Amino acid sequence: MRSVLFINRVYPPSSGATGDMLRDLATGLAAGGLDVTVVCMGDGGGSDEWIDGVRVVRVGGMFSRRNTVLRAAAYVLMIPSLLLRALLLRRTDCVVTMTDPPMLAVVGPMISFFKRNRVVHWAQDLYPEVAEELGVLPRGNALSRMLRDISSLALRQSDAVVSIGRCMTARLLARGVVYGKIREIPNWSPPVVPVESEQNRFRASLGVGEDFVVAYSGNMGLAHEFDTILEAAATLQDQRVVFLMVGGGPRRAQVEDEARRRGLGNMRFLSPQPREALAESLSAAEAHLVTMRSNLCGLVVPSKFYGVLAAGRPCLFVGPEESEVARVIRESRAGWVVAPGDGKELAAAILKWMENPGLHAAACRSAREAGAEATVDGAVRGFMEMFESLA
Repeated sequence: MRSVLFINRVYPPSSGATGDMLRDLATGLAAGGLDVTVVCMGDGGGSDEWIDGVRVVRVGGMFSRRNTVLRAAAYVLMIPSLLLRALLLRRTDCVVTMTDPPMLAVVGPMISFFKRNRVVHWAQDLYPEVAEELGVLPRGNALSRMLRDISSLALRQSDAVVSIGRCMTARLLARGVVYGKIREIPNWSPPVVPVESEQNRFRASLGVGEDFVVAYSGNMGLAHEFDTILEAAATLQDQRVVFLMVGGGPRRAQVEDEARRRGLGNMRFLSPQPREALAESLSAAEAHLVTMRSNLCGLVVPSKFYGVLAAGRPCLFVGPEESEVARVIRESRAGWVVAPGDGKELAAAILKWMENPGLHAAACRSAREAGAEATVDGAVRGFMEMFESLA
């Protein structure tokens, strides 16, 4: 296979987690000899440029986050815009769709109908189930059923579907996707070289001294659970433990207000850190929190988990036992799995590491070893092998 076209809403310098991951993968594939094109939305107007060996074609359009209705309307309008632009490009051997905007999976089979290319869907999450579980769509109503049927048909018509975790694979099988079409390729972290406390300027700027820092780094969104963290922080108020909440998102104000209401002086909030500062910000903590609501198991896999491992820090995962994150933690001994709502257990896990430096050091080593296995180079190899098998 010589050429591949990726379709996604965002691509750097436009911000977005899926765009960052696509940039890492596309650049690696181009360096490996593939002719790579990306079609994405542009800020205001369309453009066509080359970035690190990847042709990036931007489609003009508007995107509003002001309310759910406007956001949904923008998503709906994006799909025909991206489809039309992709159809106007020369034929490529394979088209890869992502899940931003939702329901983008339908575009791949449509392009294949006209151009006879292979079709891959790279599933970062599954719609409409995510929207149902978050309360954006009514569960099981006519619209939800129609969207699920359309999405399932598109997935079954794809030549391959990339799953980012075993829990997601189970969901895809339940959707009727043939097991032989599913390729499990986990997400990864940007390159992170741990910066220890003595040289860590970010940690020094916090003024935490010898305190045990537990960080949550990333989006505070609707898919994440925070009550367990708040309860653990309340339990550990008399200990030398600092809960560092780094990031933004739709639930940050709510969590910050609740921490203030409870008088949690051991919980601090910081703005999101730039990608180039990740090494110091992730290394500034002794352990990291990753959370996920139980009803989203298999629908999403928190990508921030891989940054935690890359930084060589153990993960405190508050989420379902069956999720990919929980399974990796148990297999690698790179952290602790806590059931949502059990703040006492979360506090106990933190104290155990705090009071036993040898146990904490062993968990750090395990995290670093597990992180070395989830890299963009591994993902590039996985996609290359998939493309070769499809060719």
